[in-house]
Amino acid sequence: MFQDPSFHVIGVSHHTAGVGVREQLAVGPEDADALLERERAAGRSAVLLSTCNRCELYWWGEHDHEPAFRAFAAGRGLLDGRAIERRDGAAAVRHLYGVAAGLESQILGETEILGQVRRAWDRARLAGASDRCTDAVFSGALAAGRRVRHETGLGRHPVSVSGAAVRQAAALWGPDLAECPVLVLGAGEAAEGALRALHEAGARRVVLLNRTPERAAVLGAAWGTADVRGWDALEASVAEADVVIAATAAPHAVLPVELVAAAQARREARHPTRALLLLDLCVPRNVAPEAARVPGVRVVDLDGLQTRYCPGEARAAPVLAEAERVLAEEIARLDVRLRGLAASPRLAELHAQAAGLAAEEVARVLSRCPDLESHHRDAMREMAERLVQRVLYPVSRAVRSGDFD
Repeated sequence: MFQDPSFHVIGVSHHTAGVGVREQLAVGPEDADALLERERAAGRSAVLLSTCNRCELYWWGEHDHEPAFRAFAAGRGLLDGRAIERRDGAAAVRHLYGVAAGLESQILGETEILGQVRRAWDRARLAGASDRCTDAVFSGALAAGRRVRHETGLGRHPVSVSGAAVRQAAALWGPDLAECPVLVLGAGEAAEGALRALHEAGARRVVLLNRTPERAAVLGAAWGTADVRGWDALEASVAEADVVIAATAAPHAVLPVELVAAAQARREARHPTRALLLLDLCVPRNVAPEAARVPGVRVVDLDGLQTRYCPGEARAAPVLAEAERVLAEEIARLDVRLRGLAASPRLAELHAQAAGLAAEEVARVLSRCPDLESHHRDAMREMAERLVQRVLYPVSRAVRSGDFD
């Protein structure tokens, strides 16, 4: 059982706060890099995971990041501290492993989170804000996430937020989705997931719109979307669509209520009875919440997708039991690995002491045998070194593996 109390996490997730709160705490790349650089300069470890579902800070060691995180949250407008959760030791490790496996996501088992965890860890390592123990925990979490996807029902039926959005569109339009005009905003991972899901659903009238059309053209070509437009076509493109999937990395609403109202007015002139479905996959939100008040417009954000597509406890119980077994096995491996890391300095010291003693004894014997030829002297030194290795190697291996029987 994992017992080291040195790993910690504090943050806000969809379990404790709605999308309106989470978008206040969304951290962009520049702010993340600045935080990691401060921690590196102070000689502390830190990994910041900021996604649509959560903003969490992980660290290893005795330093307490909680006051700084609470101050950060308050500075972003989060005045109710009850939305912030902290976990330490085994609870923190289990949480991270569950996050990587998709067990803590709004859409159970969603596939994007594994890559998001890896990128957060990579960013910390690149900034020099990670250490051996933090690396061990995160590499173990990624291994656990991969195993859950390969060995349990979550992997047999992979889901994603983008896929859930397309399912929501299909629930509204049914077979007509094939000819339904769909607009996808963005050219990142979520947008690509939406294009993939639309392609698999047979949608043929898909428009891809991005601030960098050249990048979007490459993505569109990969998924059979030839109609790629620049950002200046935004309002006209919304007016032509029946479904809009918003998946940009913008830190603000790219579909303000005024634009949505104007586009809807143009739509109603052509199709008075056709609803406009806006699916917002982002935190911060891409669609202004007030857009839901425009007549004929339906807005579904991440919290809405969770309500519709997160399975109930009864249906989820079997796959969760499988996943928990995998997590328990991987956490046990982590415990052994961390104990080995903790023992490594002492083991190195033991090897050095033994090698020194062996060299002293060889020198003492050789001083009494001045007539020995050089190759005999070399053979004695080699024999002493090999004896040290043969005696201590099994001991080191047993300590690192936790096998002391």
